[in-house]
Amino acid sequence: GAVVLLTTPGGASAAYTIDLPDELQNATYVGDSECLDCHDANPASHYRGFHADLQNAQLPGSTLGCESCHGPASMHVESEDPSHIINPATADVQTANGLCASCHRSGHLDGFQSSLHGMNDVACVACHTTHGDQNAGLLKAAEFDLCTSCHDDMRMRSYLPSRHPVREGKMTCSDCHDPHADAYATAFAGERNVDLCLDCHAGKQGPFVFEHAPVVEDCMICHDPHGAVANAMLKQNEPFLCLQCHQTHFHSTLQGIEGTFTTLDGYSGVSHRNSSKATFLTKCTQCHSEVHGSDHPSQSISGQGQALTR
Repeated sequence: GAVVLLTTPGGASAAYTIDLPDELQNATYVGDSECLDCHDANPASHYRGFHADLQNAQLPGSTLGCESCHGPASMHVESEDPSHIINPATADVQTANGLCASCHRSGHLDGFQSSLHGMNDVACVACHTTHGDQNAGLLKAAEFDLCTSCHDDMRMRSYLPSRHPVREGKMTCSDCHDPHADAYATAFAGERNVDLCLDCHAGKQGPFVFEHAPVVEDCMICHDPHGAVANAMLKQNEPFLCLQCHQTHFHSTLQGIEGTFTTLDGYSGVSHRNSSKATFLTKCTQCHSEVHGSDHPSQSISGQGQALTR
């Protein structure tokens, strides 16, 4: 049946319930000394960790020591049966995460149950260790190795030629992603991805007089932050990326015209038999260098100053 786990001797209780076998409903708290009679192989590994600091400080939710997370241990002490104690590492995900949530429910942790990890039944103890030394976030491994143990496609993409330096340790996954956040977008760390990118790439931030619409909307329309073959983490090389939205310049698609020409709107130019080839062998940014936006009008007849050339 469902019972409140953290009922202290003074009568206070935590605001969550878990399911225990019926035979454990009457179990009582016995204290750490009983636990350490058997579990003394390396007790120091717990007592120098983060949770030990909370316990020693006698903060709310930690006054019961080992039993704060493992539940009342009287029946386990008597029978020495592992099924007569709660082990977050082997308990069902709901129970294990409920244990952690009894204390860890502030800030961004409130939304964990609706996060991508929470909705996919990932337990807190799959990534975190509770007994270990006080490392960053009590993670079981280095962050990149831990994340890519599940997200192996991201490990492969970290070897592409153009990418962020995550594999080298100069960035971490959590610089951009919050693994505990509500499942909006792809769990960005508290911001729209545009704002998140601009935290580092401030030089691309406007507002500009002449804006490029994708820059304002979503950086990932053009860039793949996890890695790409093209330079600057572009999803495709130029001009093929630009041609996903823009037509080719009309004078470069005129086939079979050798010499000068004049269009109906009065524009004059020069074409040749290889004009269309020039479109696919020239980067758009050779002329339109300010693709992220500009405050200076372009000297262009048809572009009305918006050609992003300076």
